[in-house]
Amino acid sequence: MKRLRACAISLTLLTTLLVALPAAAAPGDAVVPGELRVDATNRNIGVRWSVTGDADLDSAMQLEWRQSGSSEWQLAAMAVRAYPTIIVNGAPLGLNYWAASAMFLERGTYELRATLTDPDGGGETRTTVVTMPHVLVPAPSGPSTRTIYVAPGSGTGSGTYEDPIHGLQAAADMAMPGDTFIVNAGTYQPFQIMTSGTESKPIAFIGAGHAVIDGDNTDRGVVTVGNYDRTTSHIILTDLTIQNGHWGIDAQNTQDISIVGNSIRDVDFGVYNRRGNAVEARQEVCDNVIVGRTDWPQAGIPSERGIDLRGTGNTVCHNTVRYFGDCISVQPSTGDSFGSDIYGNDAAFCVDDGIEIDYNQSNVRVWRNRVTNARMGVSVQPIAGGPAYIVRNEFFNLESVPIKMHNDTTGFVVAHNTGVKVGNGHGDNGAMWRNATFRNNVFIGTRYAFEFTTVADEGFRDLDYNAWGTTREIGPGGPWFKWDNVRYDGIADLPAGVEDHGVEIGILELVGAGLPADWDVAVAPGVADLRPASGSVAINGGVPLDNLNDVVTIVDAPDMGAFEYGFAIPEYGPRIAGVGNRFIDVPADHLFYDEIEWLAAADITRGCNPPVNDRYCPDNNVTRGQMAAFLTRALNLPPGPAGTFTDDNDSVFEADIEALAAAGITRGCNPPVNDRYCPDNNVTRGQMAAFLFRSLNP
Repeated sequence: MKRLRACAISLTLLTTLLVALPAAAAPGDAVVPGELRVDATNRNIGVRWSVTGDADLDSAMQLEWRQSGSSEWQLAAMAVRAYPTIIVNGAPLGLNYWAASAMFLERGTYELRATLTDPDGGGETRTTVVTMPHVLVPAPSGPSTRTIYVAPGSGTGSGTYEDPIHGLQAAADMAMPGDTFIVNAGTYQPFQIMTSGTESKPIAFIGAGHAVIDGDNTDRGVVTVGNYDRTTSHIILTDLTIQNGHWGIDAQNTQDISIVGNSIRDVDFGVYNRRGNAVEARQEVCDNVIVGRTDWPQAGIPSERGIDLRGTGNTVCHNTVRYFGDCISVQPSTGDSFGSDIYGNDAAFCVDDGIEIDYNQSNVRVWRNRVTNARMGVSVQPIAGGPAYIVRNEFFNLESVPIKMHNDTTGFVVAHNTGVKVGNGHGDNGAMWRNATFRNNVFIGTRYAFEFTTVADEGFRDLDYNAWGTTREIGPGGPWFKWDNVRYDGIADLPAGVEDHGVEIGILELVGAGLPADWDVAVAPGVADLRPASGSVAINGGVPLDNLNDVVTIVDAPDMGAFEYGFAIPEYGPRIAGVGNRFIDVPADHLFYDEIEWLAAADITRGCNPPVNDRYCPDNNVTRGQMAAFLTRALNLPPGPAGTFTDDNDSVFEADIEALAAAGITRGCNPPVNDRYCPDNNVTRGQMAAFLFRSLNP
């Protein structure tokens, strides 16, 4: 095992590593600075500096930032170079630039300083001031804004609380910039909004109570924002239940829209940029619960997607996304894509990719997400130059690999991620990948710790300070590593320059990373605890990384993996209480929604499909075993002595049945002997009467 030593890696060294060094420099091969492009979201600022010249690729860029009013400059994340001749998806890239991001910032105004250097000459320093955009909020009340109330049905109304507009389409048809529509509880038909708000006066639709928009299984959109022949902008949708249609929200040619705090369910596509005309920008999809119809697991690549955004400057944050082909995608359909953020999401039961950032060019950032039960964790097939930053994500129970590196992908940084899966801990599946940096990750499998079989023909692959593990033993099980298609028993046997400071890690060095028998056995999202256990080699085993470490609190040296030892698991999914349904088969307009939600909140029911338990099965009959569990939890009964009945030894409800018997609530199913309970039989109404009578009249 190679000994890990912590040391600081300067941004200058890392940017130097991100340059492929071909033949000796030609005299006078100076870099020529060009346009400086800046893209800002509410958390990050990306800079892309176009260049010409520098055919020998020996230039470097450093990005620094400071908040307005501060005198101290901070280093941004490591920069990445894209150059014209590198092959991406089978053809020369044709782009020439340096790019980097200043990450994990608070909203405000920042000064950025980019410095371009080249030993052959032509360097330059440029500064720019950037104000990060604000989150869309409903316009404040005033003489030029309106608050309009909406109720189900059709017909006229003045829009007051006492006399609401009837129907959402009628409301949308009268919308003007600055309008806030309060959508009262009830069930509504699908609608389309084609009027734009403005930056200071957006148009908002806000649910009040259980406001349900039901598509009645439409093959179109349940809510349609925009149209094919125009750009629609500054629209807010929040606190709504949107269900039962092909597209939950069909967002056409949209900019500056905010989709926050909704429940979108029983759809083929959740939030979908269907037109893809390269005009989409600055779309915020956050704190939603989005549940599809796509069965997991299955073969092939289903087309359905939970969130599918195109364009530049999008933010996808803190959503729970389940049961789609790809759960989250910001892959552009046409045109370029820059500067998008994906963070805090909980993606599971994704037949293909948990998170897809394919064909993004520069400054796409994926951090602190959880992906469970998927084929791939994050797909980068390909990144078209970079950088793509993939930081502090956790991946559990994947069919293939944590990072999908296909189609000659180039220009990505993988830092502080943790992945545990059946099969190889990581691999490339025979696909070429270049200009990639792996730092401070933990990847564990049951076969090879990693199996990278392609041999880079240009560029670089920089793997160091990572922890790799497998549950198989060296020798009887086979070697742990395959690099450039050559097998190596242990990490100490790898060639120089590959994991010189890497370590081997065991699965027991994580708190709770026990895997199912195979990838197609579902695990409940969040059941695994991938934090480092006491004594793990991951603790203080990482190397400091400029800016990329800033998203968490570091004690001593950084720990390897997604988590710092002793800290809580981060919050994934909606940060808004009460968003979405606890069970995906109990919509907000279900006849017994409130009662079922109360049972779940009181921990009387946990679901009908353990261990995932994301369904309640409201139309199924209740078995006698299930009823024993309901009553034991509701009454908080103490355990009873085993052996009362002869037929419950193999039942998952045995302890509940014995508790019920000890309390005198059940006597058996075969009177007068009553030595059997019949746990799999349905409860009759007569038996239910007896259970309840004895429970309430002890």
